[in-house]
Amino acid sequence: MPDVFSESSRPYQATAEWYDAIYQARGRDCQREIERIASFWAGDGRTPATRRILDIGCGTGAHFEALASHGTITGVDRSEEMLVIARRRRIAETVVRGDLRALSLERRFDLIVSLFGAFGYLPDRETLRVAMSGLARHLHSRGSILIEPPLFAERFEPPREDVVSTGFEGGTLTRTARAERSGDALKIEFEWVHRPGPPGVPRTVTEVHRMLLLPSEVWLEEARKALGDGFQISIERDGPIGRGLLRAVRKDDANGSD
Repeated sequence: MPDVFSESSRPYQATAEWYDAIYQARGRDCQREIERIASFWAGDGRTPATRRILDIGCGTGAHFEALASHGTITGVDRSEEMLVIARRRRIAETVVRGDLRALSLERRFDLIVSLFGAFGYLPDRETLRVAMSGLARHLHSRGSILIEPPLFAERFEPPREDVVSTGFEGGTLTRTARAERSGDALKIEFEWVHRPGPPGVPRTVTEVHRMLLLPSEVWLEEARKALGDGFQISIERDGPIGRGLLRAVRKDDANGSD
């Protein structure tokens, strides 16, 4: 029997089951994150009974419970491994696999949120515009789009190592993150190590995540190109966790199409 089982994986293919445990260990509070941004849709004329919410890039559905008090949720993510966990929560009305670059849900929403940097996984600025335009087609009049970037470039700090450990299923789970900047991208290498209780074999998974690293003014510029004059667009400096937020509100005289 090997002493350690090691593998390389695309983001969250092999680590989806570990994801929530690590972020809980870091003190993530999804209820508080939603509370911090709820005022942005409070005046949209909807109620929790009538508001339709799209959580795009929903991952494991970590925000579902907090969002459920504001409306009916549809969750979309490209990772089937993450969606398995999102469906287990039994909170969202619909949880489906989809891609930001080619979104077609044949319905519209009053609120569209993309939190915790999901848009950062798009490869370039052109694709960023395509994805934003796709969200606009799914939005009702007076609806809001809220996109949390992975990080604004002006807030990037020099490369550093971040280590988080927690108990997990009778053993320990550790994730080491190493980040560095490469042009307009942030490259993050994650090394996950799960050490189960005996007689289990430790398992190591290495992932490389590439994320867009753009200044806030570029996010604003690309949003204006993608969404046009039918939206009021702004950058909120804080957002759910202090990384900032792109906010776009559709004007009364504009509407989307499926």
